[in-house]
Amino acid sequence: MDQQENTNLIKTRDSYFKTSPSRPISEWLLPFRNCVRLVRYAKQRLVLGSKLSLGRNVSFGKNVELRVPQFMRVGDNVMLGSYFIAETNLVIGADVLISTRVSCIGNDHTFDDPNQTVFSGGRLPACTIVLEGDNLIGFGTILVGNVTVGRGCIVGAGSVVINNLPQYSICAGVPAKPIRNRFKR
Repeated sequence: MDQQENTNLIKTRDSYFKTSPSRPISEWLLPFRNCVRLVRYAKQRLVLGSKLSLGRNVSFGKNVELRVPQFMRVGDNVMLGSYFIAETNLVIGADVLISTRVSCIGNDHTFDDPNQTVFSGGRLPACTIVLEGDNLIGFGTILVGNVTVGRGCIVGAGSVVINNLPQYSICAGVPAKPIRNRFKR
């Protein structure tokens, strides 16, 4: 590879990293990846219809399952990782990265009546999970019930979110709790 080709490759790779959090791939594969993403988008649009509201530059990983009861609103520049599952109402702000195997589920079954089994107890109203924006949700995280992940909050891999998380914090654990501020102050 001569110096000119190497320089062009570096320029392409650098500009790619500035515009997309996706893994870098060969330039000739980009149209194919975009086609796959378009098919995934069309599938979700077909399944959810008017329940789904999407901003610009939203991409779905493989095997995403969206079974939202009433609505899902997604802002601009959002990536949903492979095997993402949503079984509750969901609001995702702009500039959000959701890793692989993340689940958004509701605490939607009654179980506090001693005269009823969990099976026959019935369902509670649907929950809503809110990601305010500029969030990174780590691999295998589970978000449960009516929770809000504050703007700029990062959630560590394997966490279970059952309470609201503050803005611009890094949170992790079971249950997820703030472990430090995202930015030094």
